[in-house]
Amino acid sequence: MKLRQKKIAPKLLFALFAVLIFIASYYLGNQYARPLVKDISATVLPRPEKTGGFTLTDKNGKPFTAESFKNFWNFVIVGNLYDGGCDSLLRLYVSAWNNLAIKPALQKTTRIVFVHTNADPEEAEKLKQAIEFYNPVFTAVSGDERETQKLGKQIGLYTNSAGCSPENTVVALINPEGYLLALFTGADDPAQIARDLQYFN
Repeated sequence: MKLRQKKIAPKLLFALFAVLIFIASYYLGNQYARPLVKDISATVLPRPEKTGGFTLTDKNGKPFTAESFKNFWNFVIVGNLYDGGCDSLLRLYVSAWNNLAIKPALQKTTRIVFVHTNADPEEAEKLKQAIEFYNPVFTAVSGDERETQKLGKQIGLYTNSAGCSPENTVVALINPEGYLLALFTGADDPAQIARDLQYFN
């Protein structure tokens, strides 16, 4: 009888161990699994598009090129930084950024790049103050019409409109390698926007 118990005991331990591994795998798999593309509110490009060939000026008066996108997840918005609709859109993406607090490393490398279309060289300091009102991590860029159009055409954003609309304005997502990955249109749930960003990580 004791011999039989000795043979059964290792089998029970093995079975218990297997069940624990299954539970742990299931938990971790669900916690870190990417959502399906159909669960993403953004339009995901079938092939990422590389940006380049433009030169703008950032909020600190430094050149802003495609290289400047690197090391950040960039939500790119085009419009007038002082427009009421743009203010509403910016606040939506500020809330999305706040929702990334559960992923500190991702939040640290995520920002808004606001392409200000009504640029005046004398407004450089005001532009810095205006964008940093929302978050010091965010940046605003400006330049002459030809340069903003170069960027706008590459990322599918209309640069001739001075205003924004949270319902209709397209927001481009550019990854830390400078590739356009997705377009957000009519997104109104900051938590969903934050979840969508996590799909790419």
